[in-house]
Order: sequence, then structure tokens, then C-alpha cells
Amino acid sequence: MTEKRPTLRNRLGVDRLVRHLANGHYDQALADYDRAIELDAVNTWAFLGRGDTYQAMGRYDQALADYDRAIELDATFSGAIASRGATYQAMERYEEALADYDRAIELDPANAGVFVGRGETYQALEWHEEALADFDRAIELDPAYTWAIAIRGQTYLAMGRYDQALADFDRAIELDPANTWAIAGRGETYQAMERYEEALADFSRAIELNPEDAWAIASRGQTFQNMERYEEALADFNRAIELDPGEDDYIMKRAEIQRYIAPAEPTVLQIAPLYETAKRRPVYGCPPLSRTPHRGIGPAGPL
Repeated sequence: MTEKRPTLRNRLGVDRLVRHLANGHYDQALADYDRAIELDAVNTWAFLGRGDTYQAMGRYDQALADYDRAIELDATFSGAIASRGATYQAMERYEEALADYDRAIELDPANAGVFVGRGETYQALEWHEEALADFDRAIELDPAYTWAIAIRGQTYLAMGRYDQALADFDRAIELDPANTWAIAGRGETYQAMERYEEALADFSRAIELNPEDAWAIASRGQTFQNMERYEEALADFNRAIELDPGEDDYIMKRAEIQRYIAPAEPTVLQIAPLYETAKRRPVYGCPPLSRTPHRGIGPAGPL
């Protein structure tokens, strides 16, 4: 079955949907997709677009239902299969994610984004060599694919291959000087190499570009702590917790720093409440990937 693409007649509506998604107007996008499906109940692109909207909103079960319907209508619809894989990945259902990515690559072997999605899944499983192979292939297909270069840098960092990580982050920043994820990733690499002044410069630049980036702020706080600049570290962790109060790692780090700047010989009663607060927090984890915005990886264009 041929993938159903937008007609000239509904091009204006598609443009409106793209603007809604780009601006984060998800409810408006959903309303338009609902109307499109009402008018054409077998429009695979409408189900894909609505699924992508649900995915961006974190409404994964509804996203899966729409992708399933699109695939039911067209079993070779690689865009829907890849997007379903990305949703499984977000849900940490990695085996299902890999199965979908494998199928999408079989159907569309020149889609660099699908290789990146599968590589991210391998990275989440800590299968670093497999992840590198997929990122390499994505970059071979699209040498200016900034995200693929940056996420490969993150993989090199996780493997302790710091010089290669720096090379990738440098290249990603060269391609996109305002890419805060790559800038902060380079800062993490400098931190791991104990090149703290350079790490501070990168984290501060990332925060300048996005003052509400809790991860970059906490990472700078960690660097200040490593440098024994505890007051500055405490200020950063206070700010990170203000921005992301559900992240238990930040709370635990702040408790640790409090021990260094508290009066001499603090009592158990002074320290224990900080740890008790952290223990009551749900554990979410904070991998850099979780900070990234939704990225469509299927064929371009909704509806």
C-alpha cells in the first residue's frame, strides 16, 4: 500500500499543523489531526502525525495506538514503524524498540534518523560498540547531522575515549554554535578529564543560552564541588532543584555539599533531614538524552 501523502488541497492545513507542533501548541495540533482523521479515516499520515504529537506530550499509550493503526493500514509504512520504535525506546521497552528500528531500516536503509534512534537504544543498553556503528552510519549518510555527531560524542565519553568525544562535540558545536546539549556534553568531557576551567566555561555558556537547563546547572555545580568551591556549588544545586524538584540526584549532591560548608562537626540531626528528603523523592534518573526535544525520525512531513 502506498503511503498517503498530503494533497495540494490540504497543504494549508498541513502547514498549520507543522506550526502548531513547532510552537508546542499540541492541543491545537491534536484538534486538527482529529478533524483530518474524521474526514479520512484511512489517512496513515494523519495517524502518524497525531501519534508524534502524543509522543511529544509524553502520552505514550495513545501514541502507540495511533502508530499501530497506521501500520495496520500500511504494514510497510516505515515512518510509523520508526516512530513506534522511538516511543518504545522512551518507555524503556528496548527489545520492542530494536525490533521496530530493525524493520524500519530494512524498509528505508537510507534514513539516517532511524540509525540514530537504534543507536540511542543500544546506548541505553550500554551496547556501546553497536551504538557507535549506527551513529557512524548515520553520519556517513548525512555528514552534517549535528545530533548524530553529538550523541556519538556522548558515547565516546561513556567509553572513556575523551579525545574522540571532544572531537565530536567540537564538530557539533561548529555546525550549531547554539547547541546547548553539545556544549554541555563537551563540558562533561572536560570535567571527566579534570580540565575544570574549560568545563566551567562550557557549562556557563550552555546556561547563558538556556538559563533553565537544570542539567547544565547541576553539572556546573558538580565541577565547582570538584574544585572545592562549595558555596558556588551549593548555589547551582539550589537552582537546579528549583527547576527540577523531582530529581533526587540533585538533592543528594546538595546534601553532600552541605556537609562541607556546615559548621565544624555537624550533628546527625543537622545532616539526616537532607538525606531523608532525598529518600522520599521518586527516582527518575537524569541521562542527558532525556533532556532532548522530540525529534521526528521518519519520513519528513505530517499527514
